Amino acid sequence: MGRENSKSDTLRIELSSNYGDKSRDEILNELIDKIIEIEKLKKKLRRYENPHTPPSKDERKSRTNFVSQTGLGVGKQTGYKGATREQKEPTDFVNCFDSVCSQCSKHNEPKEIKQKIYEEIPDPQSTKIIKVQWGVYDCNCGHHWESKPVEVPDRGLFGKNMQTQITLLRFDDRLPLRKTISAIERQYKTTLTSKAVYDITKRVADKATPEYEKIKHKIRRATHLHIDETKIKIQCVTYWLWIFRSNKNVFFVIHKKRNKTVLDEILGYHYAGIIICDGLSAYEEYTKYLQRCWAHILRETKEMAEKHEDAKPMHQWMKDLFAIVKSVSVKDPLNQRQKLYDKCILEMKQLIGTYSSYQHLVKVITTIKNGLDFWFTRIIHPQIEPTNNNGERSLREIVVMKKIMGTLRNQDGADILAKMMTLISTWRLNGQNPFYSLRAII
Repeated sequence: MGRENSKSDTLRIELSSNYGDKSRDEILNELIDKIIEIEKLKKKLRRYENPHTPPSKDERKSRTNFVSQTGLGVGKQTGYKGATREQKEPTDFVNCFDSVCSQCSKHNEPKEIKQKIYEEIPDPQSTKIIKVQWGVYDCNCGHHWESKPVEVPDRGLFGKNMQTQITLLRFDDRLPLRKTISAIERQYKTTLTSKAVYDITKRVADKATPEYEKIKHKIRRATHLHIDETKIKIQCVTYWLWIFRSNKNVFFVIHKKRNKTVLDEILGYHYAGIIICDGLSAYEEYTKYLQRCWAHILRETKEMAEKHEDAKPMHQWMKDLFAIVKSVSVKDPLNQRQKLYDKCILEMKQLIGTYSSYQHLVKVITTIKNGLDFWFTRIIHPQIEPTNNNGERSLREIVVMKKIMGTLRNQDGADILAKMMTLISTWRLNGQNPFYSLRAII
């Protein structure tokens, strides 16, 4: 402590000497400038440290702190039993017996026979250059047909397997154009250009449009949806990437707007399901059947509790209400759930009334108050989730792609991204293989 005081005193003396010749007004003006600068820096810092910062980016919680507080490492959990990869039956056999001694050239019988079973991939293969011929026929009855094989692509110089592989490298493996070309060259010994990769993905996306529209119609019929949105750039202009997720379908769309217009276009004007979402006002303008995300509000109250001692009871109160929301089951009678819903609404009003006079809690209390009618929808409809975590998880991969790309070049690129990520995400959600599913529609 003495050392710290010494440094502080030294700095204080140095500053005093700097300000000794300045007038009171000069010092006051400089102080005001410093306060304004501090407020600007605080505002900038809030972009990176706020209740909605993902845990992976939260600089305030380091791995060192985690280890020191819990005593546990960051790796596997205590008591976790490892799993050995299942041994598969061999498909190829190699025998290597060299019975001749390299020193005296005598023949010998093996003293012991060893063996090992392992998995290997084939060497890089050159692409096949296939020439196809088929007939065009006209029958006297007026019927016209062609005997064209289904494997032949309708357009372009690349087969369906090649188109599928390139598209999945771009949108499932999230590779930039340069690395997509590199991967194809390394594995199949063929050369591509950036324009060729773009043309292939555009062609595949056009073929996928009917399937994309089918998923859109399924989304419209879903009983409940997780909806979220995030910024995305097209030629450095801000657009909005929207996600609509049901139990079995994921739908992406990139739109200029972040309002009710998008919901009208995607869901129609009379969507009757429940929307699980954040606090964007567009959702409340669109429908009254909402479930506000508890994860968002709990992060906000937790941040307040970390900053202010008198906010800790409020955060605990909110956690207790959330526990009630999670505890409800479809097996509970409706009249019992209705009574619990009314009780929770009353308790939330009491919370708002208790903390509304705290000036430093005005923002979070306003958020709670604005969503009063939508925090407890799950009690009446227990088949839905109380948080929008499913929507945010589905959005995560495309957010990573967005950071890799930086900015989309045009609207066509945005449409390709939305269509392919819609199909790939939906197939994965349903346990389907994206390669075979995509190849089937090309």
